[in-house]
Amino acid sequence: MPLHAAVLIPTAFLTSVVSGTVGMGGGIVLLAVMAQYFPPAVLIPLHGLIQLASNSSRVLYGFRRIERRIMARYALGAALGAALGSRVVASLPESWYKLALGAFLLALTVRPAPRRTRDFPFKWAAVGAVATFLSLIAGATGPLIAPFFLSEPLDRRELVATKASCQIFTHLLKVGVFVALGFAFGPYLPLLAAMTAAVFAGNYLGNKVLLHRLPERAFRAAFKGLLLVLSLRMIWLGARAF
Repeated sequence: MPLHAAVLIPTAFLTSVVSGTVGMGGGIVLLAVMAQYFPPAVLIPLHGLIQLASNSSRVLYGFRRIERRIMARYALGAALGAALGSRVVASLPESWYKLALGAFLLALTVRPAPRRTRDFPFKWAAVGAVATFLSLIAGATGPLIAPFFLSEPLDRRELVATKASCQIFTHLLKVGVFVALGFAFGPYLPLLAAMTAAVFAGNYLGNKVLLHRLPERAFRAAFKGLLLVLSLRMIWLGARAF
């Protein structure tokens, strides 16, 4: 565990700086790095608890910016997604878990930049349901739901705070599902406590817009390159298990 901690705690800090600044991206990288150390059945709940802390800190720093109409509708859908997803996650083999996670990360790496979406009936309930369902299998769905937030008349601070408030429900319900299925967080509490402190500090710095000092093109290239390598490794591990 000390070797894991030496990598994961700084990673939690750095990735939360990313999310604290742009509202997404950090959770995906953290998930991919954690996947190198934990099997999926452990990875998903641990990552969910860290992301719950990370999103909670962004809400804390931007509480007055939350669009509560969106949050309430998303939360209703998230409850439905968690109920349906709990039936799937209990029976999914580990090899399929790895393949699904690797493919998901790969898709997020190579897809085009997110664009605005059109409104449709029960939009936010549907987004909450699908995001939470997928989160139980793939872990991090922040970039997938970003286009729906981009379609709303929100300024940057409102977008970051509102998206974080919605994702709190996804990660809270996900953690609840895994606890109900018998997962025990006890052996991982020291690592989780250190990573939680790291994400709070990282989100604080992110909200101070530290990343605007980095060259945008170089940052995006490094970000996608890291995800590509890690996602391909997860697919290889999953395929090897067959």
